[in-house]
Amino acid sequence: MENTKTAALDSRQKIQIEDWLRQADKHIRGGRYLAADEILQKVLTIHPSDTVAQSYQDRIQFLIKQLSQRVGLENDLYEEIRKYRELVLKRSANQITLLLGSAQKMLDGGNFKKASEQANKALAIDSENIYAKALLQRLTELQNKPGCTIADTEREFKFCFIIKESWQNGKPSDEQIEKLKKVQQELNISEGKRLELERDIKNGLYKEALQAIWQTGGLSAFTAETIDNLRKEFEVSRIDHSFIESSLLKEVRKNKIKGNILVVDDDDNMLLEISSKLRSNFFAVIAAGTLDEALASLKIVTPDIIISELNFQTGPVGFDLFEFIRTKRSAKYIPFIFTTTALDRTTFLIGKRLGVEEFFQKPIDYDLFIATLNGKIRQSSNPSPNIRSSEGILAQSFYR
Repeated sequence: MENTKTAALDSRQKIQIEDWLRQADKHIRGGRYLAADEILQKVLTIHPSDTVAQSYQDRIQFLIKQLSQRVGLENDLYEEIRKYRELVLKRSANQITLLLGSAQKMLDGGNFKKASEQANKALAIDSENIYAKALLQRLTELQNKPGCTIADTEREFKFCFIIKESWQNGKPSDEQIEKLKKVQQELNISEGKRLELERDIKNGLYKEALQAIWQTGGLSAFTAETIDNLRKEFEVSRIDHSFIESSLLKEVRKNKIKGNILVVDDDDNMLLEISSKLRSNFFAVIAAGTLDEALASLKIVTPDIIISELNFQTGPVGFDLFEFIRTKRSAKYIPFIFTTTALDRTTFLIGKRLGVEEFFQKPIDYDLFIATLNGKIRQSSNPSPNIRSSEGILAQSFYR
């Protein structure tokens, strides 16, 4: 298994790679694709351009494609193929996330060329990725901005990146202000342009902070004192505040609270993550970290949808909650969705037989997750009576 591209490797590494490739070949012949993939990843970590390892990956993909067309596969082989596909999808998603994160960072820093390269790499993995397409469109617009050269736009972006870093948590320190002045001089940014850019960024950060209050604390967190302190922290003028207030109120009018959702998960971080995503998409959320909290919540309010982790630290508590819900007349027909880090075929079939609406595997694809929830809310003929309009409360919280 001589590899012509191992010239840069020492003899010990060459021997190790050859041994790994032999093992991978043996696993592939035995239909153990996950084991083969794990070994091939070791090879590619040491030697990313190894052509034999790459050809073995292509070989696995070809074999799986062929096998998938067969009827009546043995359960073990079916599971091997399913898990391998999930692994590849997850790896591709992680690669795309890293590439787009890097592209956005390059864009924020004013390096348009590298940002474009990273976004195109993401598109090479997924040609339909909407985020990569949007980022490339944004780059095209910036590079064709009338009255400005690419160099001018890049300088402004670099300066904006420093401003945003400095104002991220409110008024910058004296040290940060000095750094801003130094960068302003180095990039030859006029004072008028600095004030213009700084104002836009402060207002944007202020609006993001207001939206964060909504996502984590809901409407009850919008007190006059909180809003006023935040406005002063970002040095936002009352005039600018009025425009931002108007913008947020328009969003509330456009996005009424869609439905009431009970989320149950004993992982505090995951509970916060899901709740924040739902609130940012205008769902009201009741968050419960235990089965007892969930049952207590159901005595007070009837949700439109229930989302629960399947496997708690104490076991598959999710099924217990589901079966209890189905015994209650008032909650019997509430759509029920499970989230889980691992979902085997047996568990999936049990859930479907019981009547579980959907299963979502973690990490959650939130685009699909929110689309599913929107669809189920639209299908509901009896929207929750417990949701009240938020517009009046939000308007009152902004009142001066």
